[in-house]
Amino acid sequence: MSQTQNIPWKRISVEATAIVASILLAFAIDAWWQNRQVRVDEQEVLVGLKAEFAANRETLARHLAGNSRSIQSLEDFVALVEGGQSTNAKPTVLAVLAVMHRPGTTDLGNGTLNALISSGRVEILASRKLRTLLTAWSGVIDEVWDDQANNAKMVLQVYIPYFVQENYSRYSIERSSGEASTIDRILTDSTFLFLVELSLSHNDHAKGELERAITAVDEIIAEIDNSMT
Repeated sequence: MSQTQNIPWKRISVEATAIVASILLAFAIDAWWQNRQVRVDEQEVLVGLKAEFAANRETLARHLAGNSRSIQSLEDFVALVEGGQSTNAKPTVLAVLAVMHRPGTTDLGNGTLNALISSGRVEILASRKLRTLLTAWSGVIDEVWDDQANNAKMVLQVYIPYFVQENYSRYSIERSSGEASTIDRILTDSTFLFLVELSLSHNDHAKGELERAITAVDEIIAEIDNSMT
């Protein structure tokens, strides 16, 4: 009998198979554990993102409500001038001056999102749609901030200097009386009306940007919820 015939091929084959199987099992367990850790990390990120965007939505909704009140005040003034009425005009005039003295700013928390992007870990999010929405978010909110920056320039460089020049202040309006009152001058001032209409145009545009930002936030939160289930 040859030496080859004495080799226990069956036992060697079984042992080899067992070794390969154990190695493959070890790899599988390691891969499962790593994937599990990734999913745990993803859930933590999702929780942080949801809290952040929920807070942002509240801020945006608050600014949208304020923006709507500003638009109403500006429209009330235009209607007042077009109607040729000066009786009880003081509240409307004071409201429109308050709007045009106030540059709007929207401070949002994007710490979690910024940290995720700067660390290059966006791919930890399994949802491609969520990754796309988060990547597009900066462009959405930049439109809101650009709009507010432009309005702030108008307030500081155009509206307020004109009001100072013409002495259109809350103090002068509160003391207004007689035919030459500050209120009467404002109601017949074509330049003031033009500035009000310009402010109205800016606020209308800002309203659209805020609404688009809120829609984007709602889409992000909805996709976060889908990813957390």
